[in-house]
Amino acid sequence: MQRYSKNDMENARRDDRVFTVDTVPAMAWASDPDGLRIHFNRSWLAFTGRTLEQELGEGWVDGIHPDDRQRCRDICRSSVTSRQPFKMEYRLRRADGQFRWVLSHGEPRFSDRGVFEGHVGSCLDITERKSAEMSSRLRDSEQGMRFCLEAANIGTWDWDIETGSVRWSENMEKIHGQVPGSFGGNFEAFLKGIRSEDHQRVGDAVRQALEGDGKYSVEYRQVNADGSFGWMEAHGQVIYDSSNRPKSMMGVCRDISERKRSEEALRDAHEQLEARVRERTSELDHAQERLRILSARLLQMQDDERRRIARELHDTAGQILVALNLNLVPVEEELRKTNSGLVGQIGESLRLIEELSRDLRTMSHLLHPPLLDEAGLQSAVRWYVEGFAERSKIAVDLRLDPGLGRLPAELETAMFRTVQECLTNIHRHSGSNSASIAITGDTYHVTIEIRDQGKGMSMPIRAGVGIQGMGERVRQLGGHLEIESGSGGTRVTAVFPTNVASSEVSPEMSEIAS
Repeated sequence: MQRYSKNDMENARRDDRVFTVDTVPAMAWASDPDGLRIHFNRSWLAFTGRTLEQELGEGWVDGIHPDDRQRCRDICRSSVTSRQPFKMEYRLRRADGQFRWVLSHGEPRFSDRGVFEGHVGSCLDITERKSAEMSSRLRDSEQGMRFCLEAANIGTWDWDIETGSVRWSENMEKIHGQVPGSFGGNFEAFLKGIRSEDHQRVGDAVRQALEGDGKYSVEYRQVNADGSFGWMEAHGQVIYDSSNRPKSMMGVCRDISERKRSEEALRDAHEQLEARVRERTSELDHAQERLRILSARLLQMQDDERRRIARELHDTAGQILVALNLNLVPVEEELRKTNSGLVGQIGESLRLIEELSRDLRTMSHLLHPPLLDEAGLQSAVRWYVEGFAERSKIAVDLRLDPGLGRLPAELETAMFRTVQECLTNIHRHSGSNSASIAITGDTYHVTIEIRDQGKGMSMPIRAGVGIQGMGERVRQLGGHLEIESGSGGTRVTAVFPTNVASSEVSPEMSEIAS
């Protein structure tokens, strides 16, 4: 801070062209070209209770409120740079230590030659005016707040915990559906208007606020003057005294009846929709069950028809061929004696009959191998795999669990058809030269795993009729089918429970299936 000697101050006082007369009642000051104060009149010094020496230079800044200090410095510095007048409001500490609002004006002063010599200005105490402005703004703010609360249908309340008195805003009785002037003004009167079923909820919310984090939030039903009720939503905050004890609680309340009705309507609509979905789901489940029964019936009929055709081929066509063979053998023997030229034709016919008999026998066994009924799954699968490998030239590695034993007829049929379908697909589509089959079992399950080293199937797998039928057979017996395929080949795994339930259907479902 720059200091001034007594001679400097005396010279400044004698320069009546620059400085205000000390007898002027307004607070006056003057600064040099650098913005440093070089004079304050008696009114200023009387107001601040400081000496002229304390105020000179930048000493006067010590009396400005800390929140206003930097702003005042910036304005003064700017006015010095621009050589312009300025006006600013700030809080200045009075001799009694109280900060008062002052309005400061500064005007630039120049010499006769136009040289800037600093500023000269005055300060007026405007505290009363500022208070009036603040009161007016506060009133405007309160009116605006009241308007907003009323427009939003929100009321305010204040509960004095010690006395129990409750103050409501003017619109609270309207929000609560009460007759104007009917509210008793205490906590008991507030509880009396609440529906009895909600007393416990409101009480718990109050206790939680007082004993917890001080936040109050609750929804309750308010009984209206006409006996009806409306839903209210209240939020509040506990106010504590200097000893951190709950002193009061204040908050807001609003009518949420419309929202509750909307929620109830939405809930009813949701329940109706769920009921409709359940109904449609039940219908779909019933339709799927009917489809499963029809599918099971179709598979059963397919197996029965295969068995019938196999029997017909074996018993009828096969026997006819046997009879034809027996008839032609004596003819061949006789022709050898009388017409050797026809012997060759008869011999070729007998060979064709033998080939046809063999094909009919193979076809009959493929449709339904007798071994499946007579000897069981292992013998039938072993016979089928050997014939498949011979016909297709695909090497098949077959591994059968020796402890598997006989299984229910339905299960053995489904497992045989699974092996048959997989080997057929390998021969037709995979391009693999080899395959492996493993049939294993334990107390509860029996598993078939069939692999090949072919080109695999495109993903996701689009199930054809064969795969769908295979999957349906597995599912009908309570098992599950898994197919994994890639560039290294395909693996099919079918797992069946050993305790297969009967596939018989109810009479009404039999009627549907028929």
